[in-house]
Amino acid sequence: MYEELDEYLSGYFTEDYWYDEGFSIAREILERFNNIDWEKLQENILSKPIDWQIRYAYCVDSDINDEVIIQSLILLSSIDDNELFTTCVDSLRVMVNPNNKANVSSNKPIMERIEKMLPECGAATKKVLEDFIRKIQN
Repeated sequence: MYEELDEYLSGYFTEDYWYDEGFSIAREILERFNNIDWEKLQENILSKPIDWQIRYAYCVDSDINDEVIIQSLILLSSIDDNELFTTCVDSLRVMVNPNNKANVSSNKPIMERIEKMLPECGAATKKVLEDFIRKIQN
């Protein structure tokens, strides 16, 4: 399944297609992952192109494999790309719950980067970042 996801996320998509249908197809592939697929994902995720990483961060969901997904999003958030970072934070924001909040909130680089971005970002990004902060502080 990892190879199928890799090939799919590497494909060409119009933005409309990706946001209308593409992400849900990628999510369905992730739902069929086994432990070996998750290991391959973790081993290869940093070597993928930014577009692939953004698509991955966008399509993950909290009911698939929280632990690996949260780890992968935290890992991807360390890459110096604002769109990828914002997508990772947005996905983490949806996934934060009492069981994983400490793991997410203890990541100082994410919190520092959010503080740095907040004064300079647009209104939509600001709402995402502020909501993320609110969720991990409550």
